[in-house]
Amino acid sequence: MSQAGIDIEADLNAQDDDGLGWSTIAEAREPDRVKPGAFLLAGNRQGQAVVRIVVVDDDGQVHFAILPGSVEKNRHLLRGTVA
Repeated sequence: MSQAGIDIEADLNAQDDDGLGWSTIAEAREPDRVKPGAFLLAGNRQGQAVVRIVVVDDDGQVHFAILPGSVEKNRHLLRGTVA
């Protein structure tokens, strides 16, 4: 189950072969929002970041780019985003 406020649970230190962060659609609080181009809050208890979804694979793996800067700096990107 997702932590309060986190859109998709992820280990922000894990990277795929292309250097992108990744998780799975099963870790999303609202799977319908997880689409390429969407901005979401990703992470876990240890840390969070605003991310831009790059691709969602057919097998449910989600690849994302972590935005530079703090969550507070990027929070405006989360407001009213509709994927």
